[in-house]
Amino acid sequence: MVNLVGFNLSWLGLIYWGNAFIPLSLTLLVVHLYFFGHKNNELLLVLTITMLGVFVDSLLQYFNVFVFENSFHIPLWLITLWGCFAATISHSLNFLSRYKILQLLVGALLAPLSYIAGYKLDAVEFTLPIISTYAILSIIWGVLFICFYAIKDILADIEVSHV
Repeated sequence: MVNLVGFNLSWLGLIYWGNAFIPLSLTLLVVHLYFFGHKNNELLLVLTITMLGVFVDSLLQYFNVFVFENSFHIPLWLITLWGCFAATISHSLNFLSRYKILQLLVGALLAPLSYIAGYKLDAVEFTLPIISTYAILSIIWGVLFICFYAIKDILADIEVSHV
């Protein structure tokens, strides 16, 4: 529950205040990693998902699906948001771990709504109509969610095999 509240606080703060909210979000992430970083390769999971997410969002910006104000690259607040999101995979979103179809559905149907909300709060601009952007994000996020849990399982297996 604390994990979910921390992520939602970070999401809202980073979307609304941008880079000014990074110190608080990073503090929450560091506290999370302090308590959970040693379990099931949590730190490696957070770093891997963050890098994958930053890569995907960078591609979306490169292909002009996203436009961020005054930015050639994705903003630092979005990179921070990826780290905060990654910290939910083994915790508040762990209920998705066993159900690939649920991972696909949550990723495809709900995750794009986060970007739409960011658009509505002027954190990002879309170059395509909202429905087209939603469709693109739906495909990407459906696949990403399945990948995130596959990465989580691989890292957990590595941790178990080294014990």
